[in-house]
Amino acid sequence: MRKEPRHLVDTIEYRPWNRRDIPDLARLARELYAYVESVDPVWRTSPGAEDHLRVHLTDLFTTRLAMSYVACEGEEVIGFITGSITQRPPVILPHRDGLVDNAYVTPYWRGHGIGTRLCHLMLAWFREQGVEEVRIHYQVSNREGVRFWEKLGFRPWTIQAHLWLGGDKKPET
Repeated sequence: MRKEPRHLVDTIEYRPWNRRDIPDLARLARELYAYVESVDPVWRTSPGAEDHLRVHLTDLFTTRLAMSYVACEGEEVIGFITGSITQRPPVILPHRDGLVDNAYVTPYWRGHGIGTRLCHLMLAWFREQGVEEVRIHYQVSNREGVRFWEKLGFRPWTIQAHLWLGGDKKPET
């Protein structure tokens, strides 16, 4: 019988990602996207999403402007966060900012500070890179995500709205 996560949290290893982690991160990102899709039908993923995610993560891995941290229990990746540094138009300050691309902890391990620790690692990396401002996009219908990011100090800054132009097969909102 597996112990409750709270008894095992001290055994969790946090580390920067490596190329071998990409399939696990793609799988976990797909789980994240499936969850978001379940709470917000406007969010839809394409067929073969996990394969596309593997390609995207491989592209991120090859740039020095991106980083991911993983949380592992033994050999199993149970959570991750990925961020990148983006260039803004020259009229907007600061000219560079950080973007948290994805963050996810498997449901079994949530509520034990793993996501918070991953986020702190990512924010420290952004600071080391000279980034002064960090953005994240999250669905307002993902109440668990909203609470998590606001607890870490993130606040809504702009509103991204959605208008469906695809005909009668409009997703429910």
